[in-house]
Amino acid sequence: MKSVNNLFRNFCPVRIRFRSKYHPDEVGRHRQESQAALRNRLNAFLYLMESGWLNEIQLDMEKAPAIIKILDAAVIKMEGGTEIDLKILDEEEEQAKREAAKKEAAKKEEAKTPEGQSKPPEEKEAVVKTDPEKEPEEEEKPPKPEEEEERKVEKEEPERESRKSSKRKRKRSGDSDDGSDSESGSVSEPGSPKPENPGQNGQEESPKKEEEEEEKPKEKPKEEVVKPRPLHKTCSLFIRNVAPNISKAEITALCKRYPGFLRVALSDPQPERRFLRKGYVTFERGVNIKEICWNLQNIRLRECELSPVVNRELSWRIRHVSGITQHRPILRNDIKLAARLIHALDERGQLWREAQDGEEVAAQNPILKNITDYLIDEVSAEEEDLLWGAGRTAGTEPPKEGNPTEISVERDEKLVKVLDKLLLYLRIVHSVDYYINCDYPSEDEMPTRCGIMHVRGPVPPNRVSHREVADWQKTFEEKLAPLFAVRETLSEEEALKVGKKDPEQEVEKFVTANTQELGKEKWLCPLSGKKFKGPEFVRKHIFNKHAEKIEEVKKEVSFFNNFLMDSKRPALPEVKPIQAPVAGQGKSTPLIAPGLYR
Repeated sequence: MKSVNNLFRNFCPVRIRFRSKYHPDEVGRHRQESQAALRNRLNAFLYLMESGWLNEIQLDMEKAPAIIKILDAAVIKMEGGTEIDLKILDEEEEQAKREAAKKEAAKKEEAKTPEGQSKPPEEKEAVVKTDPEKEPEEEEKPPKPEEEEERKVEKEEPERESRKSSKRKRKRSGDSDDGSDSESGSVSEPGSPKPENPGQNGQEESPKKEEEEEEKPKEKPKEEVVKPRPLHKTCSLFIRNVAPNISKAEITALCKRYPGFLRVALSDPQPERRFLRKGYVTFERGVNIKEICWNLQNIRLRECELSPVVNRELSWRIRHVSGITQHRPILRNDIKLAARLIHALDERGQLWREAQDGEEVAAQNPILKNITDYLIDEVSAEEEDLLWGAGRTAGTEPPKEGNPTEISVERDEKLVKVLDKLLLYLRIVHSVDYYINCDYPSEDEMPTRCGIMHVRGPVPPNRVSHREVADWQKTFEEKLAPLFAVRETLSEEEALKVGKKDPEQEVEKFVTANTQELGKEKWLCPLSGKKFKGPEFVRKHIFNKHAEKIEEVKKEVSFFNNFLMDSKRPALPEVKPIQAPVAGQGKSTPLIAPGLYR
């Protein structure tokens, strides 16, 4: 109890962070924001499911690009994107294929050139250029008399054609000179048609041209092409140390001055790091993030330097676990555990509620419909009994479940399809990475709203034993248990043991502390400085004239109780007791662990 009081009262700067999460004025808004974010993630998943995005997806390591595309599509819908914005994922996929094809072609060319199978393009062009040079060398040979006569005839023909063309050019140039003289002169030659007045033609043609120009924009109006926006990609800054006395609102107000600002994320205070926090500031993709980072370098908040750095993108978003997760018994067990976890998290988040007779009643999640059909195991017990009665020997008996014999991993595609939809629901809606038993509670504030996901790895090359399968299931259930057993608040008995306060008692303590006896029938109220004849008058005065102080006391008690009831509240680091000195040593000897030196 003392440690909780010390943490809450003595570390005043930390209470700024506590206020946004536990103060009665802020706790309602905090819950509404988290509930709205959860609903937003649910709507994104339902859109993907109804649009057919999840029909052919498989959570295997070989399908990593398709899984990333699903996660990015969910982020685009969370950011308010449309179907046009989703097209950018297809464009990125095509661009990635082109780059991969170019790399493969370059590798093939590099592999071929040392062997001499093909020549680089520069050598081929050199060969083509050198080919026509060989022709004059062949012509230098002494020609035959018949060939000489043919060449003479061929040479004479182009000379005649060139003479004719020169005569035609001279005639045309003479005609053009005559036309220019006739146009420049004021009197035309007799018998020639009079030239029309160019001014009249210009006046007649100009209104026609204006009408045509006016009609053109009306016929073909330019339509603005809406380009898809990369809403799933962002730029971000990382702040390594945020002092506990700096609030999220202050960092938000500072970063809002720069274009493209989106959000700020702050971690919980870490007692082992002097209650410092980590911070992420997210901006849109198109901003100059390095310039913003440089501008924030020398800015101080509450005498503390932020010193941000540019945060890199996630380089390895899809990771894999052991391939034993593809085995049929493990798939069936994972379906059972995932369904239970979805049901627990939906109840905690108050999802799938419907109104009946004016009251909210829990409704069934459509993703859990007919889930029991895949939880029942089927065996061919009758067939085995009949074959056993027909004279089968013990040597031909198939290995039983308890046998430690090795078996091969059997994959069931129907179970895989059902399980993958459940795991995607957990990842997108509740931010739970199933295969590593981890949840990301503040993912909506982070730069990447659907970042890392673990999937099934490749099938193990060796056979596995029944013991390995059983040990995997047992260990996995133990690691997953905290996600089921997590309680957001303590019970009433546990809270009283830790030191929960009663608001009425705290109000009485406040009134008593502000009722001072000065003498006989003289009582003072320190809040106003007025004097009264009795304590009952001081009490009445405080409740009537200082009601806001009473409300502050009640809010302070509620603030403390909300912090106390949180099962995940931060705690002070445990101080290990100093071990006593070894017997036989003097006081001047240093304190060392017994048995460390002999």
